[in-house]
Amino acid sequence: MLTRCVLCSFLLVCCPLLRAQSGVSTEGWTLAECLDYAMAHQPALLAAREELRVTTLDNRIALSAWLPEFALSGNAQHYFKRPVSIFPDFQDPDSGATTEVEIGTINNSTLTATARQTLYNPTVASATRRQAPLLEVARLNIEAEEIDLRDELTRAYYQATRAREQLVLLRADLTRQERALRDAKLLFDNGLNDKVDYKRATITLNRTRVDLQNAIIEQQTSIVALKQLMGYPEATPLELVYDLDVLAATVFGDSLPLLQPTRRIELRQLAVQDRLLALDGLFYRRAWLPDVYLGGTYNMNWQNNELTALYDRVFPNALASLNVSVPLFSGGRRFRQIERQSVLRSQLSYDVLAQRDRINREYREAYGTYDQARNTYLMARENVALAEEIYGVVDLQYREGIAPFLEVVIAENDLQEARLATVNSLIDAALARVSVQLAAGTL
Repeated sequence: MLTRCVLCSFLLVCCPLLRAQSGVSTEGWTLAECLDYAMAHQPALLAAREELRVTTLDNRIALSAWLPEFALSGNAQHYFKRPVSIFPDFQDPDSGATTEVEIGTINNSTLTATARQTLYNPTVASATRRQAPLLEVARLNIEAEEIDLRDELTRAYYQATRAREQLVLLRADLTRQERALRDAKLLFDNGLNDKVDYKRATITLNRTRVDLQNAIIEQQTSIVALKQLMGYPEATPLELVYDLDVLAATVFGDSLPLLQPTRRIELRQLAVQDRLLALDGLFYRRAWLPDVYLGGTYNMNWQNNELTALYDRVFPNALASLNVSVPLFSGGRRFRQIERQSVLRSQLSYDVLAQRDRINREYREAYGTYDQARNTYLMARENVALAEEIYGVVDLQYREGIAPFLEVVIAENDLQEARLATVNSLIDAALARVSVQLAAGTL
């Protein structure tokens, strides 16, 4: 018994931990939980984060040119016929006579050690200046991916919420219409009504059943789309947890963010791109500067006509050098490159203006869509209360034989449309609020 109690206690403690480590919730998912999961598992976002590591490594590779470089090379060769050099007659140089002499040894081997230290190089200096903007580009790409993910996932979550709420309403309608069909059939069987009411009830019920099946398919499709955006296992169920009253309070209760174009990721990306273009222009203006480096070489040369005695004697030599290379003329290419960078920056400035206009238009359109959805929601809520009251009265009158069944069908359709309009306008307002946040640069 004691062992069983200990085991139970262990499972109670460890099971939540195991669920937490797996990242897959066994309960319902809120929007915040879906976003947190996606930030840790979405493949496209993870790939963007790896790109930052790649950029960091590229910078380190480029800056490694400032460090000293060492190399070691060696060779061994055997002459089947030694090279010949022609020398003048040193005894009588004016005679014009020459002498053919075989030079070198049949066997020789060389081991060379070289060293190089860059003192200044325009390309390496440019790489030093570009490393910070390049890292900023990678970070902004990650941020842009996160913003797009929050935008798409939030919309997918709200669409899944819409599909689920429509499913709930249709199931409630189906239950009510099945009861109405039973009542109509009972009245028809007892001879109190003709078959028209019974047929109308059957038609209404069949239409709702079709709508319900379509809603089930739509709800399943929306969940699949949400899983894909989250990077969630496709075979694992995903249940959503939300409260429409809380959602309404969040959507309509808080004030909308003000437009702040400078916070938009697109403008910040263009600003960094302009910095890189400016640095490229600076590189071309300074490309005439020399490439200066220190060099050093140490050679160990073995020579002997006898192969077995090749390494008996070595003839070393060494040197150190200061090397300067100045590009004097390159066909005017550098001046054209400087001009090209100036044109690219001018083009980018127009892109910034166009982007600002687009941001302003997106904000105004999103704000207008939000106002429309809010007005529709307020009217829909009022219509729901009126439709419920009308349906209750008409249904009671029908049961008492005062009103025809057609009025019940009409009242029921009005109630169904009012409830769907309430859900749709609330979700539309939530989506419009996301658009406002995205346009304002606060998502």
